[in-house]
Amino acid sequence: MLDAIINSPLILSIATWAWSSDPSPSVTPTTCLNSLPYLTSQCLSRLLAKGIGVGIIVLSCLNKAPVITNLIKSQSAAGLSVTAAYGEVIMYSNAAFYNLLRGNPFTAYGETLVVVFQTMVVVGLIWWFSRDGKDRVGVEKMGLVVGGYLVYLFVVFRVLTPDTQYILMVYNPLVLITSRGSQIIANQKQKQTGAQSLATTGMNLAGSLVRIATTIKEVGFDWHILRSYGVSVTLNVVLLMQIVGYRENTEKFLQSLKAKKE
Repeated sequence: MLDAIINSPLILSIATWAWSSDPSPSVTPTTCLNSLPYLTSQCLSRLLAKGIGVGIIVLSCLNKAPVITNLIKSQSAAGLSVTAAYGEVIMYSNAAFYNLLRGNPFTAYGETLVVVFQTMVVVGLIWWFSRDGKDRVGVEKMGLVVGGYLVYLFVVFRVLTPDTQYILMVYNPLVLITSRGSQIIANQKQKQTGAQSLATTGMNLAGSLVRIATTIKEVGFDWHILRSYGVSVTLNVVLLMQIVGYRENTEKFLQSLKAKKE
């Protein structure tokens, strides 16, 4: 009975997906299947890392949903730094494209690609809801931003070589510090966090912590990737503390904003 289940096409496909890319000679689809029903610790940890990776990717589809909801609900981009949003697009793009070009398993980085597109939506909403305010982004600047990103894509996929792809992750902590740092500074000055979401920041923090473990398991000790996650954990802790600490001020600000519009 067990042999029939192990040799079924579905189980063989799952085994190939879970264990075929592991660098350890003791972790292969054949050896892991042969150890059933009691998987070895190496086979089990690899399978768990894959499963957690899939879970993170699925949950990442909701990463920016609270921020997007807050923007649409309040009809205002107050409290959000467009510079931070630009930085996040580049930061997540760097992480996604580096892993893609290095041929790393999609389960080790897939959420970064998902969040790139969500952050682009956030940028668009910030542009839209700032169109009549003092922080309005003109059409010319929008064009420069879009054009700059297209140039960035050309450099990443046409100019960088396998020997220089590491540059994407080397500079990522600096991009991260710039983007999240600008948001932290803006929060500190305004004493409120506007449309920022406790849920989104919490997910970013939890995701970065979990990704440190899954990266070590699926990719190995790639210090370029691990360093970025370490910086992300630190900055997300600060943002989380600001969102909690300024919650009362933020609620008052949003209520006054709603009253003005009514």
